[in-house]
Amino acid sequence: MNLTFDFAFEGFRLIRERPKLIAFWGALTLLWWGAMWGIMVAMAGPALATLMKMTSYDPQVIQTLTAQLLPALGVCAPIYVVMSSILVCAICRASMGQSDDRFGFLKLGMDEIRMMGVRGGTLLTLAGVFIGFGTVGSLIAALVNASSSQAAAAAQSLSSILALGTFVWLSLRLSLNNPQSFESQRINLFGSFSLTQDRFWSLFTGYAAAMALALVVQFLCDKIIEAVQVLSLGLKVTGDMVPPDPTTLSSFLSPASLIYFVLSYAIVAPLTSAIQFGAPVAAYKILRGKVALKPDQEAVR
Repeated sequence: MNLTFDFAFEGFRLIRERPKLIAFWGALTLLWWGAMWGIMVAMAGPALATLMKMTSYDPQVIQTLTAQLLPALGVCAPIYVVMSSILVCAICRASMGQSDDRFGFLKLGMDEIRMMGVRGGTLLTLAGVFIGFGTVGSLIAALVNASSSQAAAAAQSLSSILALGTFVWLSLRLSLNNPQSFESQRINLFGSFSLTQDRFWSLFTGYAAAMALALVVQFLCDKIIEAVQVLSLGLKVTGDMVPPDPTTLSSFLSPASLIYFVLSYAIVAPLTSAIQFGAPVAAYKILRGKVALKPDQEAVR
């Protein structure tokens, strides 16, 4: 079945048809990102603040900061997997035609547990690929550094390019395993490969469009957040909103930061998440030729 381009706008369609989903999904994303930000600030606030303020690309500095952030990221990863799995299942229910939208399709059952396995497995697979390329690149750079520092730098750069390309390719090939596992009611990490075969560029274009739409939504909402900050706190109009300062918990919990945080993660995050996670669900429905769940499948849920 032909993959039409409009799958990129599935998340926007879901929110337009059921605006109340923002309230339920926003409560989840606010809790989700609140927990993750709190952990990051408490465990690695100064390193995170330095990384956010960087204006130029310095591989050595970024590598040092990333090493400082890794423990906090390791604690946040399970939270991300659990919370995103709950939201992805809700988006699958909304997109696949289920009608019981109490609590915004949010539930916690076997669907969510299976989704945690799928998303956790995908995250580990992608992280393993990225780390593997990075390790090989570092080893090659170390071996050739004695003879030529320029050759070592070139080897490191080539490794980074290959790692990024492989990451994008594998992410796309695995992108349909969430809705596929949800509908089949079993963990199917690599079944997406058969669905995405010979569909790379059509999927890539659609996902790029979804990302562009999410960025436009983010930009417009950022301007609204800036206006709210100006009006509520008497700030000067600078053309830029005041982002959170993650250096310490006290600076992170300043009035300007709280306004940014609550509006961003209770309103903007559910919109952008619906766009991000909705596109693969719509693509899956098209490639599988299914526009809704069968009645017996819906009854099981």
